[in-house]
Amino acid sequence: MSFDDFLKDPKNQAEFDRRVGKALETNRSKMQAELNTKVQEAVTEAEKMAKMNAEQKAQYEREKKEKEIADREAALTKRELTATAKEQLAEKGLPVSLAAVLNYSSAEECSASIEAVGKAFQEAVEKAVNDRLSGGKPPKKAGDHAAYTMEQIRAMSPAEINKNWEAVQAAMQAEK
Repeated sequence: MSFDDFLKDPKNQAEFDRRVGKALETNRSKMQAELNTKVQEAVTEAEKMAKMNAEQKAQYEREKKEKEIADREAALTKRELTATAKEQLAEKGLPVSLAAVLNYSSAEECSASIEAVGKAFQEAVEKAVNDRLSGGKPPKKAGDHAAYTMEQIRAMSPAEINKNWEAVQAAMQAEK
């Protein structure tokens, strides 16, 4: 059944219209709230500017522009550091996705965090590989069994023979 066929039923069409209307109203309310906030900020700034003299206005505008420039420079620096970090991670054979956890406050901090994350990643990989390679319990060594003479075997009870069966067999093979 297609969506158009589904909407041919008047009940379904009414429910669809209700849900779309609700979504539109929610979006409209959200947009209105954002607009009101921005208008209020603009009014507050205009009132603040109206109370300032020419020198204060110039100082305020200068500080505002300097902050804007600093924010843009910080964003640009972060993008550049991110690109450089991804290149360095790739060169070191590390997943580029590790770039998400790095510190981009400065080039030095970024390099230090690349080293720290790289070291931690390599240690984790090494541990996982060693754990996999170690497997389970180590196999028993062949020389661990006590060597018995035929006289000792004859003196053993059946329970002792069963308990030390491998050593008994080895001793019997050696006698042949």
